[in-house]
Amino acid sequence: MKILIYLLIAISSLKSFGQTSLIDFGNLAEKNKEWVLLSDNIMGGVTKSKIEYTINSVLLSGDISLDNYGGFSSIKTKYKSFDLSTHMGVKIKFKSTNQKFACTLEDDRNWTQPNYKHEFSAKKDDTWEEVIIYFKDFQEIVIGEPTGNMMKSESLKNIVRMGIMTYEKKEGPFSLEVDYVAFIK
Repeated sequence: MKILIYLLIAISSLKSFGQTSLIDFGNLAEKNKEWVLLSDNIMGGVTKSKIEYTINSVLLSGDISLDNYGGFSSIKTKYKSFDLSTHMGVKIKFKSTNQKFACTLEDDRNWTQPNYKHEFSAKKDDTWEEVIIYFKDFQEIVIGEPTGNMMKSESLKNIVRMGIMTYEKKEGPFSLEVDYVAFIK
């Protein structure tokens, strides 16, 4: 009986965001609380964007503006601590139009410290696709500029936030719908 209880506890802990190998989006209330919209408005930009949850996905859409040094929109997790060091990368099922995007990882809450990004884009507009991005391919970025370094594997032990953002400063409408994000071993 003890073994069964321990097994159930272990399985239930895998469902918490920090230990799960799958983030499955949808309109359930508990899922909506984990991700927030973050755009260039935080620094004076005027991009218009919104986040919506469908039955099976999250939808980030809007109109990118380059006015006032803007040009991006993103969805990000709230700050928490999670360890991705036992994983090799991330798989994202998505469909999008009119932009390149990047998966982002942060290991520090201070925005002036390095964060890590890897670009992805759709092969066909508005068609479901899957992309696999290996952590070894994430570039180090400081205040929006690549440093030429890659993400260090030890950073994966202390991730405090992940996100998906527009990534080409291209003015105009865009949409990105994400069904799930899976961490691969």
